[in-house]
Amino acid sequence: MFRALGWLLLALAVAVVVHDLLTWWSEGSYPFSTLGSLWSHLDPSSLGNTQTSARRHLSGILWTWMMRPLLTVPAVPAFLVLGFALVWIGRRDGGRTEPGFLAGSRPRRRRGGLS
Repeated sequence: MFRALGWLLLALAVAVVVHDLLTWWSEGSYPFSTLGSLWSHLDPSSLGNTQTSARRHLSGILWTWMMRPLLTVPAVPAFLVLGFALVWIGRRDGGRTEPGFLAGSRPRRRRGGLS
């Protein structure tokens, strides 16, 4: 699951780079897409609703000091760092899976030689 989410974030990083390059080609200036600008392009009303709900039900300080700086982070480095971290966390050690509840235990193969 971690690997799949990591690969999805890496694909999103590539998509944001393509979007930024196409915008640069058409407008002439390179925009660094932030997490907030991507969110506002995808669904502007949900960004406003989230801000209103956070200020109303939580503290306004939470939005000002935590969410606003998080939304100003450039999207490509954020997606790359999180994507590589999740792929690394979900890596498999040598292609061997540990026996578990769903996988069950596998019978071991005997290797050639005297035993």
